[in-house]
Order: sequence, then structure tokens, then C-alpha cells
Amino acid sequence: MKKSLLISMVLLLGFLCGSCSDSSSSESEGGGGETLSVKIEVSNIADNKATVTAALETGKFHGAKIVAGIRISTLDFDYTREIPLIQYVEQNGSTIDAMPYTTELTDLIYNQDYLCAVIVYDQTGRACASSYVTFTAEGDPDGISDENSAGNLEDNPQ
Repeated sequence: MKKSLLISMVLLLGFLCGSCSDSSSSESEGGGGETLSVKIEVSNIADNKATVTAALETGKFHGAKIVAGIRISTLDFDYTREIPLIQYVEQNGSTIDAMPYTTELTDLIYNQDYLCAVIVYDQTGRACASSYVTFTAEGDPDGISDENSAGNLEDNPQ
């Protein structure tokens, strides 16, 4: 069982680390392939909200998937390792139709750590580049604000 798992992980790694180039410019024509790279950023972290932006740094867009606003405490794998992260995004991600891509996260829980990750595909449909970012939500603890206060204890009749 362990041997077959190890072999499948090695094959998957070889598959993912294979050529991630744009084959429209062939090496025989003197031009090298274009490497794909992607970045993901989180901004405007406040008021239990955040803005997530994913963009290609190099290469042509052939498809992508993203997961955004996943609480790290709910994950049962090591997201810092590329292969498990790619597998998670492929299984749970939303398809992106174009890049750059921006989405607004709402209803984040104060002081909780979140993960956002993106993968991009080459023209053969292989996931060949990924990026992730973590952040801590800021805003009102548990969504409680001063406007929703029950008032002072002295103000309540007994």
C-alpha cells in the first residue's frame, strides 16, 4: 500500500513538473517555451472582509482554478506542500474564466487564519503552476459591533 502510494506520488510529481511551456512556439523554430507563473494576493483586510486577486505573472492563460477564504483550521493536509495543495484546489476550486481575477470575501471570522490558493493550466490541461497566500481576518470579534449592543445593565428593568 505504501509502495503504491509512493509510486503514484512520484508519477504525479513527474507529471506536474513536466514541461509547463506554451508549445505554440516550438524549440525547433529557435524560440523557447514560455513558462507559466501565477501570483495571488489579499488586500483590504478589514471589517470581516478581504479582497483576493489572482494574476498571471508570465505565460498565456489556458485555464485556472481558485479556492479563496478557506479557514486553515478546517484543513487536514499540509498546504505548504505543492502537490497536496494542487490536488485540493483541483477538487475544491472554482473555475476562473480569465485573469486577472478578483473576488471579495465577506463574513470572515475575526482573528482566524485563512488560505487562498490558485493553480493555472498549460494548453494541454495540466496544472503546472500554483500559488497560495494566508492571512488573518480583521474586524469585529464574532461579528459583534457597538450598534448591536444589549445596552448597559443599569438600563434594564428588573
